[in-house]
Amino acid sequence: MKKLNKKTLITFIALIALFIIAQFVYTRIDMTKDKRFTLTSTTEKLVENIKEPLKIEILLGGDLTGDYRILKNEIQFLLDELREKNSNISYSFIDPVDLGQAELEQNNLAPVPIKTDKGVLNVYPYAKLTYAGKSTYMEVLVNDPSTPFEDLALASTEKLEYLFAEKIQKATNFERKRIGFIVHHDELPEANIQGLGSALSEKYDVEIYLNPIANKSMTLQPSDLDSLKRFDALIVAKPTLPFSDMDKLVLDQYIMNGGKMMMAVETVDAEMDSIFRSGKIVAFPRDLKLNDFLFNYGVRIHPAVIKDMNGAQIVLADGETAGNTSYNYYNWPYFELGIRGEENPITSSIDPVLFQFANPIELLKNPNIKQTVLLSTSEQTSMKPVLNYIQLNEVEIENLEEYNMGKIPMAVLLEGNFNSAYASRYERKEFPQFKAKTTNGKMIVISDGDVLKNALWRGKPMQLGENKFSVRPDNPDGKPKTYANQTFVMNAMDYLLGDADFLALRNRKLEIPLLSETTVIQEKSTWQMLNLIVPTLIIGLLAGLGFWIRKKRYSK
Repeated sequence: MKKLNKKTLITFIALIALFIIAQFVYTRIDMTKDKRFTLTSTTEKLVENIKEPLKIEILLGGDLTGDYRILKNEIQFLLDELREKNSNISYSFIDPVDLGQAELEQNNLAPVPIKTDKGVLNVYPYAKLTYAGKSTYMEVLVNDPSTPFEDLALASTEKLEYLFAEKIQKATNFERKRIGFIVHHDELPEANIQGLGSALSEKYDVEIYLNPIANKSMTLQPSDLDSLKRFDALIVAKPTLPFSDMDKLVLDQYIMNGGKMMMAVETVDAEMDSIFRSGKIVAFPRDLKLNDFLFNYGVRIHPAVIKDMNGAQIVLADGETAGNTSYNYYNWPYFELGIRGEENPITSSIDPVLFQFANPIELLKNPNIKQTVLLSTSEQTSMKPVLNYIQLNEVEIENLEEYNMGKIPMAVLLEGNFNSAYASRYERKEFPQFKAKTTNGKMIVISDGDVLKNALWRGKPMQLGENKFSVRPDNPDGKPKTYANQTFVMNAMDYLLGDADFLALRNRKLEIPLLSETTVIQEKSTWQMLNLIVPTLIIGLLAGLGFWIRKKRYSK
């Protein structure tokens, strides 16, 4: 009997000790296949730096549809992890009605109308972040025009960590990087760059560099270099006028001083609006005087237009019946679809990107520069030389054997140790502190300026990546076909500016297990009976087993 009491006492003490230890030592093990409950090192570092209370209110309280309930649950899982890493973080779900209509309108929080059996349900997919006395709102849906509206909620579950990490970074006053647009070569006008500018300004400070226009020189000067150095990256978006030698020298020195650059340039003048007006145009060469500049970085853009048999669709009239014009979709070979080239985080999980009259890029050997093809055509391609007609009737492809040129690069990443093109030229004397080389240089060259261009529809800017020529004239309010131009550009800028960790977050894939509503309805009664009977049988079995053991032990 004393031996039994001693064992009982030891067991009791061990349980008390385990309980006390558990109050101070806490851990969780993520056993999911996609590690959905494991934060990336980027997010962990960001959360650890939060020194003041951060309050997060998610406006997904109240009634929700199935997809948005899944989104709500995933947000709760994520915020539980954030709160576990830093006790300064707190969160709650609130009903938008409690927030008040005035505040909803004041902050432009428009509802998402969802059709249900009971009518239209207005869902507010937003969160309010309050830090250091300042409040800001964020959308908990991805801003990806290429994702269909009905798939946004589920698609957003994969991007939640990125969405919240990016917004927390902004709300907690972390330093934002700066991007400048070069505009004195008749680049894209403001109306056609709004989509890109709006997307970039969500994360970066964006500015148009106007000095060459303001001082009426219309070219960069050596004195501009110090001003350009305040930008972490520069964008050249579809220039139509040649670059001067001084332009190229200043940009060269900007890169040698650590600046990053994205150049979307084209060597052929061809516009879709002109073709629709006349039915055909001549593809004229456009000499931007950039050949020597790009050659130094191992790139040559040829003055020709790519034709891709698997081009994007456009709408054309194909006849008239009883006075009504009929329309049909045609694959337009001059609207090339950029598909992922070589392996790189920028394009690791990207949908096709829309190009228009893109030119072929040739990669030149340069032992100091790593060249990565980000986007290329399909295998079935051909080429249209300059000073030839481009006609709408080319949607009817007659000679299939002509499309045999294979994949052609249209967007290339250049990185490595860059050497200045002016290292052995007299122009270097223009800069007292001339730099002949740089390490960790990065540049992206795109052979089509329209990749960065948003079209106009009825005078208003469309979203970047929307193909206005896919809208049927007999249904002008229909939704245009949308491509991943915005995602590509944002990924590219993140990579250029050293935010590869955030890029990995954006590309993260989670497997969300979904229930089949049809199966649930068909098997509902069966599972209800199993859930009722099986636990009862198990309890009865354990009770009978216990009774049998007790009877066997004490029967003697």
